[in-house]
Amino acid sequence: MPTKTILLVLLLCSGLAADNLEKTQKKELEAGVKTMTAEAERLQQAGQLAEARTKYAESQALIEVKEVTEAIKHLDEEIHRRVKDALNQSRKLYDSGKFKEAAAVLDEGMKLQAFQPVLAYDLALCHYQLGDRNKALEYLVKAKAGTEEPKQKQQVSQLLTFFTTGENGPSVNDGDQGLIIRANQLVDSIGLEASLEDQGGFEQSLSEGATASSDTPSGQTAASAPVKTNRPASHSDPNANHRSSLCQALAELKSTLASSPSATFNLANCAESNGRTAEAVRLLERYLETAPTALDGKESRARIADLNALLTLPGQNGIEIRRLYASAYGDLAERKYDRALTAFNKASDLAPEFALTKWDLALLYEAMGDTKRARENFTRYLELASDQSAKDEANLHLSTLEAKRSKYDEEVGEAEDIIADLFNRAMNLTFNQDANRSALRAKRARVKKKEDQKRAQASVGGFAIPFAYAQQQLGRASDHLQIALALFPLGAEANELMGLVFLQANDGRSAIRSFDVVASQGLPVAFYAEMRGHKQDQAVKCELSRDRVRLIFLSSYDKKGNAVEPSKPAGEDGLGDMVVGPFAKRQQQFDSLDVALSDIKKAGTERGLIKLKLAQQEIYLSPIYLPSYTPVEGPQARRFANNYTRLFVRYPGLEDSKLGTEGMSGGEKFIMGYKIASAGADIAMSGFNPIGAISSVQDVISITQTIRTAMASLSVSFASWEKSVDDQQQLLAGKAFKSIPTKPMNLAFVQETK
Repeated sequence: MPTKTILLVLLLCSGLAADNLEKTQKKELEAGVKTMTAEAERLQQAGQLAEARTKYAESQALIEVKEVTEAIKHLDEEIHRRVKDALNQSRKLYDSGKFKEAAAVLDEGMKLQAFQPVLAYDLALCHYQLGDRNKALEYLVKAKAGTEEPKQKQQVSQLLTFFTTGENGPSVNDGDQGLIIRANQLVDSIGLEASLEDQGGFEQSLSEGATASSDTPSGQTAASAPVKTNRPASHSDPNANHRSSLCQALAELKSTLASSPSATFNLANCAESNGRTAEAVRLLERYLETAPTALDGKESRARIADLNALLTLPGQNGIEIRRLYASAYGDLAERKYDRALTAFNKASDLAPEFALTKWDLALLYEAMGDTKRARENFTRYLELASDQSAKDEANLHLSTLEAKRSKYDEEVGEAEDIIADLFNRAMNLTFNQDANRSALRAKRARVKKKEDQKRAQASVGGFAIPFAYAQQQLGRASDHLQIALALFPLGAEANELMGLVFLQANDGRSAIRSFDVVASQGLPVAFYAEMRGHKQDQAVKCELSRDRVRLIFLSSYDKKGNAVEPSKPAGEDGLGDMVVGPFAKRQQQFDSLDVALSDIKKAGTERGLIKLKLAQQEIYLSPIYLPSYTPVEGPQARRFANNYTRLFVRYPGLEDSKLGTEGMSGGEKFIMGYKIASAGADIAMSGFNPIGAISSVQDVISITQTIRTAMASLSVSFASWEKSVDDQQQLLAGKAFKSIPTKPMNLAFVQETK
């Protein structure tokens, strides 16, 4: 038989064998789906709709079946109807003053696990009307985290202030109201577009018993410069020289808002961050006078005690330590944790017997998950502290360190497994996946409209994943990460993963908050994409460091989308090391493209892609997007890609990167029937947006709801754990600025579910 004929027969036989293998695997997976959908149908008939939806979505992990997709669609419609019914019923009860009954109806609605932000908002109103401000605050934080529209988010922020302080909107003219709105916008941009420097100067000396007017900082030297001038950069801070100052904006409103508790609190933060310790004490005392029932009164009194302790330090050393503390406080607010750590360590060297510094260092190391250094500093604090209650508190931390570390690692591991599975599927990395799917051919991801699919095929990266499954799994991963971040809020591993999840939520600002933690510990910030270029089609992990951009090759693709392994393993997980710990040892060599910053001529957003122009080639990166159709045209596509382009600006410092216009262009405005839809519209319309309910690590974490479920596996009392987490939050988020109310609060019920 001729050689060509033999080869043809062999190829034909191998093709038939592959087809037979795929058919066999498909039948086995479909059988598994039938078993799971039967359970889902039983749950649905029993009225357990959220549980039924979960089971249906889990079946899509095996294989996507049209009947299941339709079942989820109909179930979503039924859940949507029931949530609307619950909102209608609870509104009638609320309007008639039956707040307890209204809350009970809303609690039942929450069990449907859909439209959580609106339900949480209304529950907050009910609990406020019932006099339980702490519970109201808890629900309102959840509502804020799930609110995407900036104007609505600002309204929720002001309501948070009202619940905390009892402060209603001031009577001001339109011009001053505009200035307040601007200041509130800067509050949301601290460390991004807003800085904390002001022109108040630094207190050079403090005489015993010295007092000063509320308008003039005590002991201020006329020519003193802002405390944070010329500080060394740790990770790129591209806007450092042209950012607006929140503290300067607040100073302009000082007389207008003299009786405002939130403005007074914010000015205290500014004084503290700019080295005016005595002024900060006076302002915090005034805050407590103007808001005597403030929910954060206890924390504010603790701050006053700490600041007064700083004021007892004598001489030049005392002045320098207060300067270092001011720098550290400002750095914490701007999420520059490495700088804060450096400042506290310098303060410790200057006054090794000053117990407060050891306490703050211990809390900061503990928040980072560095249990060894945390233990050293808590132990030293024990030796220095004279008060027995302080010693007891330090012992409490020491007794929980190892249990917290173990639980943190467990939760991060669970989240990593979930997210790694999703990205392996989304990039068709068959060699990393379960063998029982090895023969199944994955479909390329597409845009929603058929008429746009051909035009957009070069813009959409990755392979199709059932959206309901991706949404559910991302929600599960976030649940694990919230527990991990309640334990170690500055844990690099949890923040790496949370940053990826926020990118999947199309929330670039929150992603940056998480990635700032990663960058401040000297680790690369990363995301996953499909790289397109001249004769290139590769899955990559894109790592952004201070000195380079690294594209780690995870696979290449043939014309049919079959994945080919890189010449060198992409880390132990095949994903270029999805999680990189501060002390992790990585392999030295990857199959990668390492680009020095000087070799990048230009970077920016082009439609829904990130474009890198190098000396010899142009590279396009199409980010992997899991929970919905990837936007590729119009402002939503540019906003989507800008989330990633901003990472190139912030971390490697590619300041000339060009962002896409986030509004409509002139031509787009005249396209008949054009609608601006959010990138996650398919999630939002069904009400299932578990990612939207993730609390930022900078928000107050609801300790009870977040970690009580995790207590069963630990031999640590809940009270002990709660106290240790509260201490961390006091250091990291206790100085969070408040949104100043601009008008009287509206406590009207909300029913909108679209």
